[in-house]
Amino acid sequence: MGGFINSQADIEICEVLNKRFSDDLKPNDPQRRTYIAHLRDHFRRENLFGPNRRLNRVFHRLAINVTGGTRVPRNNKSRFRWLFLLRSNLPAATTQAIKSQLSAILSPASAANPAGAVAYATFSTRHVPTASGKFELFPQNDPVPTVWTDANGKRYCTIILDCHEDVALPDSPNETDPPAPDDDETTFAAPRSGAKKSAKKSSVAKKAPAKKSAVKKKSAVKPRKKATKKRKAKK
Repeated sequence: MGGFINSQADIEICEVLNKRFSDDLKPNDPQRRTYIAHLRDHFRRENLFGPNRRLNRVFHRLAINVTGGTRVPRNNKSRFRWLFLLRSNLPAATTQAIKSQLSAILSPASAANPAGAVAYATFSTRHVPTASGKFELFPQNDPVPTVWTDANGKRYCTIILDCHEDVALPDSPNETDPPAPDDDETTFAAPRSGAKKSAKKSSVAKKAPAKKSAVKKKSAVKPRKKATKKRKAKK
């Protein structure tokens, strides 16, 4: 991002974020929630964009939660550049605007926060001059996301990173990948109902061997009785 827009790396980054904030049903979710609904439920437990959260780490977690572990972008050099940008190469005002807009989208909806009710959010990059001459979140690092309505009547927000120059990002060959965990992270775990179900199955499995051993004991006793009867007959 920031060079050869839209490059293959840019496309991969936006695609994985579009999926994570989409209204597509999340696979293997017993509650049949959409990706964004699942993320909103997690946000109630963990403030992903709080002051102590780093964007490079949050992006990594969101990406692998969609891909099942594959890091994004796939190309190492491009991924290191992107993680470095999120870690320390974005202007502070832009970093804060990203956190503010995404927090609004994941927070409960209200009259003051209509973004909390949108069906999904999209992500894109573009090469346009910015007032600051640096990276900016559209429009001009506004902390409040704009709510739009699509052709199907669904409301959504779009997160656009404006890049002032269409040049390659700085290399960072020694970038920590994956980024070190933030404090107080919680995993994107399955709902409790799923955990209970699996626990129930395991308890049933433990009882089964006991029944089998009881059957074996009965069959072992019968031959002894027959042997006793034969001895009496001989006598």
